[in-house]
Amino acid sequence: VFAADYSNLTQSDYSSVLGREYSVLEPENDMKWGTIHPNPPGSPNEYNFVPGDGLVTFAQAHAMAVRGHNLAWYIYNPQWLANGNYSAAQLNQILHDHITTVVNHYKGQVYAWDVINEALDDSTGQLRDSIWYNKPGIGLSGNGYIAQAFRWAHEADPAALLFYNDYNVEDVNLAKSNAMYTMVQALLAQGVPIHGVGLQMHVTPDQGYIS
Repeated sequence: VFAADYSNLTQSDYSSVLGREYSVLEPENDMKWGTIHPNPPGSPNEYNFVPGDGLVTFAQAHAMAVRGHNLAWYIYNPQWLANGNYSAAQLNQILHDHITTVVNHYKGQVYAWDVINEALDDSTGQLRDSIWYNKPGIGLSGNGYIAQAFRWAHEADPAALLFYNDYNVEDVNLAKSNAMYTMVQALLAQGVPIHGVGLQMHVTPDQGYIS
């Protein structure tokens, strides 16, 4: 899997190595809220699909599969959203519309989505403060916003594989990794259509558990 940037495709070395050596492309930023939905306040129905579409077109031309990254994150949100002072009910509708629109746009072209990205605190494993969870949230307690996002994504494209994605969760018996395991168990018990977990593997050689 290679995290690609549409603006780099004009570099011949970059694009030739990407197309030759990799079988799965994942946008680094081009399908995140801040890029795909960067419209000004008052017009949340406008989308910028140009960079994401460019990556998909490149992937298709080189027989690469595409993973979508991501549908909801606590950062990299546009100013119109972060500073909009929306109510929980309004945010519920905004998130629903965004997930439905984006997943439908790439239906049949993106085989998997990181639906929720990095929702857990690094040290405690508790849910991070975020516009979707509790600032003010979308009106659902606990892991409710996560479960709902997965349901909306599945409704938009029932064939797509849906993932929860995070980092520093690949080791066992840590607060964060245990919390993620427990959360995914709970989501599955609730019948939430979650198909896997993405491990970002922010690891370096000096970390003791590499072996």
